[in-house]
Amino acid sequence: MKRAPATSLAAVVLLFLAAPGVPSLAQAAGQAEPGPAVSALEIPDNLSPEGDNRPLLLGVPGEGVRYDDNGFPENQHGLLVVSPEGDGFTVLMRGVSFPFLLYAQFVNRQRDAVFLAREGLVKDALPDGTMQDIPYGYGALKTNTDWISVVEGQLPPHVSDNQKTFAQFPLRDLYLGVSLGIIGLQAEARYVDRERAFGYARAGLNFLGGLGGEGFAPLNYTRLSVDLGGGIAFPGLLENLIGENHWSVGGDLFLGLVDADGNPATPAVVWMPGVFFELEKRDLFGWGDGWAGFGPKGDYHVDARPSNYHVRALIARVAMYLDLQNGASTGWVKVDVAVGFRYNVVGPRIPDHPFKETRVVYLSHEYRQQVLSQREQRELRKQESGANPGLPSQ
Repeated sequence: MKRAPATSLAAVVLLFLAAPGVPSLAQAAGQAEPGPAVSALEIPDNLSPEGDNRPLLLGVPGEGVRYDDNGFPENQHGLLVVSPEGDGFTVLMRGVSFPFLLYAQFVNRQRDAVFLAREGLVKDALPDGTMQDIPYGYGALKTNTDWISVVEGQLPPHVSDNQKTFAQFPLRDLYLGVSLGIIGLQAEARYVDRERAFGYARAGLNFLGGLGGEGFAPLNYTRLSVDLGGGIAFPGLLENLIGENHWSVGGDLFLGLVDADGNPATPAVVWMPGVFFELEKRDLFGWGDGWAGFGPKGDYHVDARPSNYHVRALIARVAMYLDLQNGASTGWVKVDVAVGFRYNVVGPRIPDHPFKETRVVYLSHEYRQQVLSQREQRELRKQESGANPGLPSQ
């Protein structure tokens, strides 16, 4: 039986879907964007499918198969049901006994959203009413995917239901900060893994260094202070009273360096192990709205960072140290209280992806030949237009 030729709409669909997508996140992060493609809307040279040239779903219409308004058979997820026939594939439309050829299938993927679960579990509703969970301490790249299928003799192509996928990734942040306390002014670098475990190094000028008074000892023995430590963070402490917050506990090693009192009877290096408690309040003044890093948030096509990608936090810290080195003469327990600010200069790595892309999944031999023929005809028309300036050019 002779098959009907593909409609001109099929060629238009291929031309439209072959247009390149938006630049990747790597370009948004500072890499130079490529110049516009010279032939962005030309018939593409590369007609190779992204896989093994097979459509997405194979099956036979029957139990569990429904038909959309245009008579295309779909499974329960809204994907077109196709069947193998010889070297190609066919679609059995509603109300017909002889199937139609599947000419081509494309996949269109587009970023739908990026979630960062910094405050707790995040739930996102799916089209079927179920919920997708993004655990605390993780992010998820949500992608919307449609499959477009061109079928012999059918003017509108089949477009699948929106398929949602989630690519999870851990939240890992590098913070820089500054704090002012009893020990003095300190700068801090802190690495936080999945909003839970963290390690840090703090160093700064000890304002007590060189001051007299036994009550300050041994903090006044040295001029510089260094803290090395780590701990575990948690979301929410007494939120009914103080609002949303994060808190953490952990261990710390205090080091005092550079002799400040000039007394040979006191150590030039002081060390004290300790424990600490911190309370953190984030984005108190609406810092997160439309602000990313040290400049405005970029266009969402190329800048995938959500509003909570960067964290700006005020902190209050209480630390207690055990002076094993000098405790017999200066007292065993020392206390430091500090307030400060920290900011994540490096946020979590969102998986690389284009904002939108369309790829060939399947091309039948008949459809490929028609595209190649259209390409030849177009080149001929372009040549004729060059030889005859009065002809319209594309």
